[in-house]
Formats: sequence, structure tokens, C-alpha cells
Amino acid sequence: MIISRLGGRRAAIRNDENSAAYTGPHTMRRERPGSERRGRPVRTVVELRRSCGGTAMRALLGAAFEPGAPGTPTVFELRHGTPLELDTPHTCRSELGSPLAAGLPSDFAPAVLDALAGTAADRPLPAGVLHVDRAGFDALTSSETAFTLAASLLRQAVDALARGGDAIAVTRSALNHW
Repeated sequence: MIISRLGGRRAAIRNDENSAAYTGPHTMRRERPGSERRGRPVRTVVELRRSCGGTAMRALLGAAFEPGAPGTPTVFELRHGTPLELDTPHTCRSELGSPLAAGLPSDFAPAVLDALAGTAADRPLPAGVLHVDRAGFDALTSSETAFTLAASLLRQAVDALARGGDAIAVTRSALNHW
């Protein structure tokens, strides 16, 4: 479902996108303190398309969140592949344009982990494990910036859903601040 179109900014959120499922040979992890509130299990996927200077930045990210005991850390985990390759087949379905290539190239993984884990100033996510296992990219239009924005949207959507909130409203609000 496309949730918002604001000028050249578009975002979509859905429960899952199996064509974006991937595995990668490398794993990155980070821990942050979890909130004291227990979360719910979540699976969601966000996709963005942002026009800038005649081109469109694109990224798709999805994750599963498994709640843990209140007061324990929140673990952010993602697998990633090798550096970006131009000839990767585009088999991942997109709500916002042509198909994407499934996977997360190593070029974008650090930015994704940084945005997901957030900073000490960000509200903590419920305790548990957030495992990124869905991603889609385009070798020509994806960028570190696009994946940073997508990871930020994913964090907000997972947080809203894990707390029983409205992920669409949260994502629309974030989109308005780009």
C-alpha cells in the first residue's frame, strides 16, 4: 500500500515482501538499551522513493522484531552481501516503481545499522531482536542516503507496531519532515 505522496517523496509500508528476502555472508550487530515496556512481535517492510535533481533515490528494507524481556537490550542485526554490483537481477517487487534487486550490498549496511540503532537521544525500542532480512536496491538509484532514510522509517514503523500504534501515521509524519 502506498501511504504517502508528497511532492517528490513517496513511501510505502506493508506487512511483508517475500521477493525481498535475502541472506548475506556477513552479519553486523549492535545493542542499545531496550525500553521497560514489552513489545509485540512485528514483521514489516518499508520502501521509499525520493526525487532529487532529476533522479529518484530508492530503497526497500524489512525486518522482523521478536520481543525480549523488559529491561534487556534491543539487538539490531542485519546480514549483508558484497559491494554493489551493476548486473544484479531485479526480482524484488516494488510498490513505487520498477522492480529492485533483492539484497543489501555492503556499501549500505553501515548506514542502515546506524539509522536502525539510533542514538542515545532516540526513544528506545522495546527490548528484543530486530532482524533485517528484507531489502531491495537499484544499482543506479539507491544510495547510502536512501538506505539511511529507509532504515529510519523502518525503525519508526517497527516501534509503532511493537507498541500497538499506527505505523502508517508515524511513517506519514516522518515523510513530511524530509
